[in-house]
Amino acid sequence: MLKKRFNNASLYINDSELRYKIRYSGKAKYLRLQINPLTGLEVVIPRGCKPKEAEEFIYKKKDWILKHLKNIYVEEELSYFGKKIEINQKYNLFLTRHKISLCQNILLIESPPGSSEDIKLIFSVWLKRCAKSYLTERTGILARKYNFATGRVKIRNQKTRWGSCSSSGNISLNYRLMKYRKELIDYVIIHELCHLKEMNHSKRFWKHVEDIIPNYRALKHELKAHL
Repeated sequence: MLKKRFNNASLYINDSELRYKIRYSGKAKYLRLQINPLTGLEVVIPRGCKPKEAEEFIYKKKDWILKHLKNIYVEEELSYFGKKIEINQKYNLFLTRHKISLCQNILLIESPPGSSEDIKLIFSVWLKRCAKSYLTERTGILARKYNFATGRVKIRNQKTRWGSCSSSGNISLNYRLMKYRKELIDYVIIHELCHLKEMNHSKRFWKHVEDIIPNYRALKHELKAHL
């Protein structure tokens, strides 16, 4: 089998030099372009293709390449579980929808060509998906641990509150909680679970909260600054 190897190359488009990497692959079936924030423009060449074919392929796709090379790296001051994350976005001609993965503190977004979605919107959609999984599961864990009987757990985009509890026992949680550290998230969940016993903010309610989270006052103060 042909081993993968890289070659550096360049050509001129509109009087400007465009540098790119050629990657030979025995597994590839077609010529493929990738734009990566770390490696730049890369052309994957299948068995039997020549570098000249890669150059012609780049010329055909030059408008797409020039458009997306302008912004192949985006950094947003966004966070996940209390840690700042960076966003790396690259474009792939053969994608029809975004592919998103988290690697340490870097959110990797691989986008289809022509994508115009705002990075923050893509991040929000991903965060909601994470929230639906994590917050629902975490609420169940804490409810069982402290003997609360809950109804449904709903994930919402509440503008003025982190969570709520209905008289029927349903709990709603703000998906943006996923931006903050897990201790803060647990505080909000416990807060709403305690409303299952007291549907108010009386002294008895806060006593229930304190029995589970002795330092709730500090967490409450910290969270208020984020809303």
